[in-house]
Amino acid sequence: MKAWIKVLLGLGIVVSGILVFALMRNSREEAVDQVVREQKMVSTSLAVPTTLPFVIEATGAISAKRRIELYSEVQGVLLATKTDFKEGNAFRKLQTILQINDAEYKAQLLSSRSSFMNKIAGMLPDMEVEFPNSAKNWLSYLKGFDVNQSLGNLPSTESDSERFFLTGRGIYESFYTVKNQEERLSKYLLKAPFDGMVTESLVTEGTLVRSGQKLGEYIDPSVFEIKLEVPAQYDNYLELGKQVLLRTLDNKKEFEGKISRINGSINTDTQTIIIVAEIADKSLKQGQFLKAIIFGDMMHEVVKINSNLLVENNQVYIVKDSVLHLQKVVPLNYVGDSVVVQGLEANTVLVDVALANAYPGLKVFF
Repeated sequence: MKAWIKVLLGLGIVVSGILVFALMRNSREEAVDQVVREQKMVSTSLAVPTTLPFVIEATGAISAKRRIELYSEVQGVLLATKTDFKEGNAFRKLQTILQINDAEYKAQLLSSRSSFMNKIAGMLPDMEVEFPNSAKNWLSYLKGFDVNQSLGNLPSTESDSERFFLTGRGIYESFYTVKNQEERLSKYLLKAPFDGMVTESLVTEGTLVRSGQKLGEYIDPSVFEIKLEVPAQYDNYLELGKQVLLRTLDNKKEFEGKISRINGSINTDTQTIIIVAEIADKSLKQGQFLKAIIFGDMMHEVVKINSNLLVENNQVYIVKDSVLHLQKVVPLNYVGDSVVVQGLEANTVLVDVALANAYPGLKVFF
């Protein structure tokens, strides 16, 4: 009996030792797991404060800086010209764009010139008696008179009496009537005020044009402007002449411009201001939409980070002694998915990837 008891006691001691060893091992593993669970692996970078330009993004449609709407001031049938007045056709400066039949009005003008010539001829005998010296000048003017040419300047007068004499004979009245008709005759011929192209045509050859009727639109396709709305609080960062980078909506083409005008009035509904940028590029088209990146004044001692790193809009997580801390910052400029902030000192260990379930005091390793 005693031998069996000894065997059983020995087995019991062995089994107890195994159980105690297993329990101690499990306890150590749970402790290690607990430590691991309380620490997070984080991605970090060192803050490097620098100087960056203030950037504003906006979108708008461009329009020609020099753009005119053409209207008729006279009435008549539209005649054919060397280059048709059609959308897309280009004209050189002073080239005829449109011509309206002026035959009837030109006949009236010739009649008026002839009448004016007759008045001069009719008053010359009296002038030779009263103002013999001036009569020679008027005779010379009459000899050079051509009803097919524009009137030249009238001879100068030597006294008030002579001027009153001419006024009484209706010379001045007739002269300015003819000059007015000559000016109106020029309205039948529209010439290009600058090198450009037609972007809208509302008439064709043979059309009866009426006074006040819109004929079309003409632009200079080499210089454009774009109006951009920006928040009013950014006004302090904007100046005339500042660079503007412009891109097509598909980002395939890029253009450079500059701020040419800044509206001094704020839109009360949107609290925005209008700035106008000028671009010189012949590949652009009237009405084309562009994305604009406006470069304003420089910001100093700033760091550009991803905007999703902000906590409550004015804090970021940093690491000190392997522990998370919240650091206050001042957001200055939101650009796409990024934000430029002030308040981070050089070599601050910044958490650069947003953390889930993060809190101040959490131990981390990186």
